[in-house]
This record gives sequence, C-alpha cells and structure tokens, in this order.
Amino acid sequence: MTLMQLQRQTTLAIKSLLQVPSFCITLVLTLALTLSCFFVALSLFSGFFIKPLDIESESRFVVIEQNNIYQDRVFEGMQSVQNMLNWRQTEALYQKRALISSFSDVVENLPGSPKLTLSFVSDDYFTMMKMPLALGRYLTTTEDINQKNPEVIISYPLWQKYFNGEARVLGASLRIVDKLYTVVGVAAQAYSDPYFLNQGKGELWLSFSENERFFGTKRGEYHPWTSRQENLKLLAILTEQGTHSTLAQQLYQNSLRHRGEWQSAEQELQDIKPIIRLYRDVEVAGHDTLAIVVLLSVMCLVLIAIFNVSNLFISRAHTLQQQLVLQAMLGAKRGVLFRGIFLEALLLVASAVVVGLFFAAWQLRLVQSLTHSYLPLIDTLSLDSTVLLSAVLIVLLLALLFAFVTSRMVNFNQLSQSIRTSGKGSVKALSMQMTKTLVAVQLFFTTVLVLGATLVLSKSADTLLRPLGTQVDNMYSVMLHIPNDSTPFPKRYTHIEDFKQALRKIPGVVGVAHGESPLQNDLAVVAMRDLAGEWMPSMIRANVGPDYFSLTGLSLIAGRTFSEAAIRGDKEEVIVSEAAAHALKPGGNVLGDTFFIFNPDVPAEVVGISQNFNHPKRYTELQGKTAWLPALPFGYPFIIEMEPDVTLTRAQVQSAIQSVAGQAGIWRFLDLTQTYHKLTYLERLTLLLSFGLCGFSLLLCGVGIYGVLSYSFEQRRYEFGMRMALGAKKHRLYRLLISDTLIPVCAAIFVAVTVVVGLYLSAPSSEWVLVKPSWFLVVLMTLLTFALFCAVYPMRQLINSAPMSAIRQ
Repeated sequence: MTLMQLQRQTTLAIKSLLQVPSFCITLVLTLALTLSCFFVALSLFSGFFIKPLDIESESRFVVIEQNNIYQDRVFEGMQSVQNMLNWRQTEALYQKRALISSFSDVVENLPGSPKLTLSFVSDDYFTMMKMPLALGRYLTTTEDINQKNPEVIISYPLWQKYFNGEARVLGASLRIVDKLYTVVGVAAQAYSDPYFLNQGKGELWLSFSENERFFGTKRGEYHPWTSRQENLKLLAILTEQGTHSTLAQQLYQNSLRHRGEWQSAEQELQDIKPIIRLYRDVEVAGHDTLAIVVLLSVMCLVLIAIFNVSNLFISRAHTLQQQLVLQAMLGAKRGVLFRGIFLEALLLVASAVVVGLFFAAWQLRLVQSLTHSYLPLIDTLSLDSTVLLSAVLIVLLLALLFAFVTSRMVNFNQLSQSIRTSGKGSVKALSMQMTKTLVAVQLFFTTVLVLGATLVLSKSADTLLRPLGTQVDNMYSVMLHIPNDSTPFPKRYTHIEDFKQALRKIPGVVGVAHGESPLQNDLAVVAMRDLAGEWMPSMIRANVGPDYFSLTGLSLIAGRTFSEAAIRGDKEEVIVSEAAAHALKPGGNVLGDTFFIFNPDVPAEVVGISQNFNHPKRYTELQGKTAWLPALPFGYPFIIEMEPDVTLTRAQVQSAIQSVAGQAGIWRFLDLTQTYHKLTYLERLTLLLSFGLCGFSLLLCGVGIYGVLSYSFEQRRYEFGMRMALGAKKHRLYRLLISDTLIPVCAAIFVAVTVVVGLYLSAPSSEWVLVKPSWFLVVLMTLLTFALFCAVYPMRQLINSAPMSAIRQ
C-alpha cells in the first residue's frame, strides 16, 4: 500500500469516526481510564522488579546481616558491631563496602531542639549509593574506621527549614550530645536513605566512628558483642568473580575464628552465620507481592474493559455494513476493507492509550503523594521505558483484536450480493452461545476481582474496627530526657514527680501518668522464660507506672498494679495482658507465677492481668499479647490527657519542663491520635481503593453484560414478537430468557470462587488478606443479584414492547 493510499484511508477512517462521536467518546474514555490504572500498576511492578536502582553495580550489591543461633531460638537480622567490623575487614571479597547504622538524637542548637534521624556511615557509602549533593562535599575520608571526624551532611529539607536554603549553611555547626559537627554538604532533594534502614527518613549523615553507642562513653555501656542492633548493616559490592556462597563461607570462617570472644560474652550463643541478600530484595522487603497483586487485579479490570469495548465494536459492525457494501461494489478487495476497519480501530486505541498515559502521569503523582514513606521505591516510579513499550504493544494488539472482532461480524462473501437488499444480511448475528460466553467471561473476571478486593478489604476493615484496648483521643505520649544526666538514681524519682506537677500546670491538661505508650512504629518486643528455661511466645513490651492504666482506660481484669518496691527497682514485677496470660499458662491462673525477663538471676512475678493491647501493625503476629513492666527512671516518659479540642504543643511541654531542669529536653513527642492514623494509614487507603476497584469493575461489567444481552435480544425481537402475538405470557418469556442467562452466570461465579479460593490456599503468605465467610456470602449474593438485574433489564425492554411493533421490526 502506497503512502497516498494510506493517507486516503486514514482520512476516510477519521471522517467515518467523526460521524459517530458518542461511540468514539465512550470507547476512548472506557479504555483510557482502565489503561491508566494498568500503566500505574505496571510502573509499580517495573519499579520493584525491572527498573534499575540508582546504586553502583546493582547486580553485585548485597546487604550482609547476622544470624544468631541459640539452642532453642534464632535471632535473624540483629547485628553486633564487633562482628560487623570483623566481616568488613575481609577486603579481598569486596570491591567496595560500607557500614551503616541509624539512630535518632536531639540537635541541641537548632530551634526547638528537634530530634532527628542520624545515619552513621563509613567512607564508601556515598559512592556506593550514588548520593548526589545539592551543595558542598562529602565527609572527609579517614584512614581508620575508628578515627573521629566532626563533620556532617544534612538533608535538603533541613537546609530549607533551618537555613532558608542559603549557602551559609556550609561551615555552620550542629551540637549533638555537647559535641559540635561542622556542616560540609547538603544532600540533593531527590535523595533518601535506604527504606529498609529508617524508611528513607535520613536527615543527618555522620562518620561511622561518631556513633556514641559503639565508639563513645557518654551513652553508657554497649558491649561490642552482645549489644545488637537491627538497624546496623554491612553494605558490600562483591568483586566480579565473587559469589554469595563463597562470601558466606568466608564470613562464617571469620566468625569461627572469633568464637572464643563472642561465646565468652554470651555463653548461650552457639553459632553466628551470615545472611547475604541482594540490595533490591532487602529494599523491597516483601512489598513485591503487593506489586504483583495490584498488577493482576488491574489486568482483570482491563480484560473486563476489553470485552466491554468489544461489544461496542460488535454494534459498530451494523453501522459499517452499507459503507462496506458500497466499497465492495466499487471493487474494493477484502484486504482493503479489513485495513480500513483496522485503521479505525488503531486510531481509536491510540487515542485511548495517549489519554490513558496522560491520566496515568497524574495518577502516579497522586500515588506518590499518598504513599510517600509508606512504601519503598515509591518516589522512583515513573512512566519508564517498560510502560511506554507496553503502551505501543497495547495499541497494536488491541487494534488487531478489535479489527478482528468487527471483521468476524461482517460477511465478506456476501458483500457484493447484498447491495440489492441495502446491505441487509452482510452482518452476521451474534450466536446465543457466543452471547453466553461473553456474559460468563466478563462476570468471571468481575467476580475474581471483587472477591479478591473483598479479601483485602476484610483485612483492612478488621484492623480498623478492632478495639485498640487503650484510649488515644486527646492523648499524648512524651519522653523527656536530661542530657548527660548525672542525677543519682534514687533522686530521679523526685524528678518524675516534679515533671508531673509541671505538666499538669499546662492549660487544658486533664491528667498526667508515668509511662510510655507502646503505640509506636518502632515497637519493643520481649520474650519470657519460665523457671524451667522454656521460652514463652514473644509479646509487646511497654514500661509504665502504676497510674498508667487508669488514665489510658486500659482496665486491669485481675490482680493489681505495680507496688512501690517494683517502681523503685527493688522488686521484679510484671503485668500481662489477657492474651499473654493465656499463652503463659493456658487454662490456668498466671497470677503469682514468676518468669525470667531481663534479670537472669531474679524472676519477675505476675501481679496483674490487663485488657489486650492490639497494636494495629503487629496484631497478626502478637495477637494482643503484652507485658507491662515498671517504668524505672532511665528516662522520663509520661502520658498526658488533654481536654477535648485542646491541642498540646511541643513548645508548651518544653516550657513546662524547663522549670524543673534547665537542660531537660524532649526525646519523643507523639500525638497518639495522629500516631494511630499514621499506623493505620495504608489500611484506610486500601479500604478506599478496594471499594473504588469493586465499584469501577461492577460498572464496567454491568455495562458490558447489558450491551451484550441488548444486542442478543435485539436479534431475537422477531422471535419474541411472534411468541407475544400468539399469546405467550410475560412470565413465560421471562423464564425462557432467564434460563438462557442463568447457567452462564452461575457457572462464571462458581469458577471464579474456585479460582479465588485456590489462589488463597496456595498463597505462601496471607498477611494482606482475611477470609470472612459471612462477607463472602454477602458479596456472592450481591454479585448474583447484580448480574441478574443487568440481564433482566434489557429483557424487560424487549418484552414490554408491543408484539406487532416487534414483528414489523
């Protein structure tokens, strides 16, 4: 075909489409909306599986962690600094390597003394992570990892907030624990720390040797072997000849050479083995399953839309019959006619894809703003080459598909003879079997999608509707501290009472209690041992005072609160939740029993049983099991209840505690209502998206089933007109039509339920879903009612028409 012929056919195709604007608009919008969702889901999938990360040598970039093996338990991902230092020294195995650890501390000379996230890194970190700078330089390279280096790089948001984005920031000093650090650089706006370390919230970067927990004496004793940290990692780029198995073997041999050191520090520890994983696997951290589920769900939505649009092309075949007959009589060959149909489909699909990409670009921005810091790699998502290539393939494949659907409806063999009947008979009627198939397939994908969304929705709703067990409205949790506190231990109890009195004087305060709420993202977990040495199930740990329970509304079911001796540290006591009591002593009374917790020589007595505390993020794992321990004055935690509609500010707390101790600061300040909302943010977002997905899929399916059946019944107007003229009652006609549609509807729903149940049972993890049989039944009955309504409505239009009118048509 020449270029001139192509231009002529394109012009004809455009003119033909302009004559049916409603058809074009409906088709383009239907495809564009569904494809935009598909492009967003594909971008998420590409970011997690395909798109290269902006790090050096990704295929050889690994994260090394420590597996601590005891006789009766295993602790994975808890690293001791001495072991990490030893493993770092095996230089022959690495092309580059860097230690990184994360911690939070107060920057004393910034306005408000904010608590910021510190990342302690060794020299190679910046080049390995390809960390871009907006200003300044990297930290000075040191000859030894223990060498002190009082320099700091700050994040871009801190630069804007505290230094107004001015270049004078270079050379400024930040005071952390009475030590001054000189600002030498500003990280670029787009950079963030690894998500697996601190959810990408790095704000200050210092030399690894500046971590006072490992290389200082001001923060107390941190044993190099027994003080393990989850947020301490060894990052490494292997040599081109290096393999994971070789590295694991040599690191294990290294730990064996130091067996005497770590066993003398902890005799129960039997072995230390390395855990080596690719950086991408650690960063994604199981969220790849989410990307797959989202992509499969949206693909179901796209398939429903494709069947829906196919119905439009089937209807379009009727409007093309006279045009095709005329072209055939003028000598057009079958290939020319098909190319014309294909060109129309190509123009429509290409328009839909372009509009879909435009929608997807805005949807990506919305997704990034809604899920920033809640999902890894979310800020790197874009309409990358994978998405654009898929868009081109979709244009070609869908254009061919819709051209094929239209051409199958046109009887090319009778075009030349059908001019005598004005084109009648040139379009094939859709068979009843094909009608049933189209209805069943659309309903199958819709049922799969809706049932899958129901499983996810059930999980989110269960989390949001589950009672937390403690009051959060108008409640605040604050942790106060005194830098370099040299106050003798007994006198610190006086500080507790003085701080309480000062906090009560804040306007709007209803009550103050000693203790810290466990409603936090970095949840502390503890495991007890009975007197026989058997380990009990893990449970949440929280340090609280005797007045904590009455203020927070967490009732004591049995027993009592802590004694004065326990609060003074002279006696070991513990209060457990109802679920923990059952786990510690199933079917028995745990009050008065003793268990080893932290003191290996003196067991703690269970003196009370409280209601369950159901942490929204860890409920599946911990099931409300909680251990409440006496809050000893290592820090100064308090729960503050405010009057309704009265907000407590950090500045009010800071001003109040200054009257007690001039150097006192705020280590942690949490609005428990906001904290709870943050912890359940993804659940609430998932709930809304599940409802939206169900509604959109039902809308597409309903329109599709209505379109197919309307077309099919239109083909049978004469048959039913004759039946009505001969006296057939309406209820008999309804039974006849419903019998034709009920079988494919029920079959589609049955197969869909089987597929969903099979996928659920075969899935390795069900942390995203929850099965509620009552919800399942309600959804199935709703789907069945919905499908029958979509089938009955076009029947009603046909049966209510006059018999003679149907015969004439």
